[in-house]
Amino acid sequence: MSGNGFRIDENILKEVAQTRAGLLDSKHLPGWFYTSPELFEHEVDTIFMKEWLCVGRLEEFANAGDYAAIRIAGEPLLICRDNNAKMNAFRNVCRHRGVEVATGRGNLAKFTCPYHAWVYDLEGKLMGAPHTKELRAFDVTKCSLPRISLDDWGGYIFINFDPDCQSLADYLDEDGIRDFAAFLQPENTRLSHKFTVDVPYNWKFVPENLMDMYHVGVIHGESFGGHFPVANFRFNLQKHGYNATYESYTMAPKGVTLFDTMPWLRGKVEPLFACTTWIRPTMNFFGRHDLLQPWIAHPLDEKTTRVTIYTQLPEEYFDLPGFAEKNQIYADFIELVATEDLAMLESLQNGVASRGFVPGPTVKLERAIHHLLNYYLDRLLQPDDEARAQRHGDSREAVMEAEARHGAARDGGYTKSFQAAE
Repeated sequence: MSGNGFRIDENILKEVAQTRAGLLDSKHLPGWFYTSPELFEHEVDTIFMKEWLCVGRLEEFANAGDYAAIRIAGEPLLICRDNNAKMNAFRNVCRHRGVEVATGRGNLAKFTCPYHAWVYDLEGKLMGAPHTKELRAFDVTKCSLPRISLDDWGGYIFINFDPDCQSLADYLDEDGIRDFAAFLQPENTRLSHKFTVDVPYNWKFVPENLMDMYHVGVIHGESFGGHFPVANFRFNLQKHGYNATYESYTMAPKGVTLFDTMPWLRGKVEPLFACTTWIRPTMNFFGRHDLLQPWIAHPLDEKTTRVTIYTQLPEEYFDLPGFAEKNQIYADFIELVATEDLAMLESLQNGVASRGFVPGPTVKLERAIHHLLNYYLDRLLQPDDEARAQRHGDSREAVMEAEARHGAARDGGYTKSFQAAE
């Protein structure tokens, strides 16, 4: 039993056993995996308090005093850049009564608790606390805001609530993220648009939907699904996640690109180049020849999730004539695509909550989702190395079969041999 009261017993293990089966023998998870408050608290303890979580871009904190107060799974979090240009993350709770010392986003020279006016500097140190001088056992040096681990990769900021966590680099390398995405140079892009929306469904539906090839031609047929290799999509499964390179229109109306290929990709990829990877637990990363577009999901509770979509372009594009108008077209389009997805997921949340819901089978196009469902089970219940090995073997066979039937994946020339030549 976990500390929140969620009990792992034989009935639960039996109920999810079929999800552990091979892809074409498997079934989706039972509906309570997406509705149970007790399971959600267990997810918070075992996933969100243990794993690295993306919380923004470095450029969003360009100046000393820039800060953001956010919440992830109910935990108040404060991120800021201090006067030494260092990025910091703290638990956003005053050391007196626990009131949040900052809200929203902005720029401040110090953080003042709105309840009793305890004041903290940008390094989290307590600078002053009214009416505490007469206290006999009060030590101001021991009343800093609780610090949280923070690191960055590719211009993205990650935090980890676990003081004993592995390094971000090792965490990413478990799924080959840095090797796979290095050529995209996300650190050399700039945020051109940010779309944030709170949605009424469980956080797990967001990454699942973003790796679901089954729905692309149905929901997105009129937006970007017109040129998408649904039937021949090739997933390269990693330890926990996956990556893929494929052909797709860029994320613009009718797939018409309004910007040139990113400078570092020119001559190396084709206009239909696309790639994706998943950074556990809730960051789905997408690249096209002209832009990067990660999606990040933060759970607020078991039925509410905050979704943020970044659009990133090369720095030099911001000075081009007509940039604002072109960028707005891209911004409007990704919000349209997001709306197509997010509306459907609300219906999905309602459906799995029905007493009549019985999980259906996983199909070939849901290979990545099947892998993701088993990641949940590994983290929340107990790991199954044998099932993981089977998934990896099945994935390799599927890729080999696709290559035998259809030839090498048309990924714009980005292959392991291309990487080696670089």
